[in-house]
Amino acid sequence: RGIVWEDTTAYRVDVTELAPLLRGEAWIGAFIGNYDQGGHVVSLNLRYHPNRREAVAAGDPAPAQRFAVPLFNTCNVMEMAGQEYGRIFANDSLTVTFDVPAGARDITLRYLTTGHGGWENGDEFVPKVNEILVDGRTAARFVPWRSDCGAYRAFNPASGNFWNGMSSSDYSRSGWCPGAAVSPMLVPLPDLAPGRHTVKVAIPLGAPEGTSFSAWNVSGVLIGER
Repeated sequence: RGIVWEDTTAYRVDVTELAPLLRGEAWIGAFIGNYDQGGHVVSLNLRYHPNRREAVAAGDPAPAQRFAVPLFNTCNVMEMAGQEYGRIFANDSLTVTFDVPAGARDITLRYLTTGHGGWENGDEFVPKVNEILVDGRTAARFVPWRSDCGAYRAFNPASGNFWNGMSSSDYSRSGWCPGAAVSPMLVPLPDLAPGRHTVKVAIPLGAPEGTSFSAWNVSGVLIGER
């Protein structure tokens, strides 16, 4: 009661590090994980802001260029076409082999992670360690957790409301809140030499309960300059 519900949600995200992937023709998907019978209308604007101009004299080396290499993405953006949820972590870690280009520097893994499983013991509501290993060595180990979800209640008019005055959307979650944007974690990889490497993501997935199961949406993009 007394809440003025928002009819739209706007997100503004800096994607400068992904600019190399946004040249020419690019496919951008949107995944909205709820089932409002009225559906949703989505619009997207990309704004480009040149922030520097460089003059290169004859004989001087060319300025460094950004690069971005997609490594993995378990978000089932094609759910309605039968794409499964990211439940790989129940039986194995997610392992990907990739190549670092020659001359690369300032290499960083841009990592996004959200846990799902909408019941009391599901990974959505239980803190879980995310471990990222590169060539067998731990590069990052952390628990993605958001405890500010109540701040976004006005964006969740269809959320369940409980006897204690809480709304389902108020509860803390594994790396995300209903109605909020998810920020990437940047994992520096300064010692990564050019050549072939392996990245592994390990998360202890919770066991199913009846027809309920846990899943994780994780994505990783290698970014840097060369």
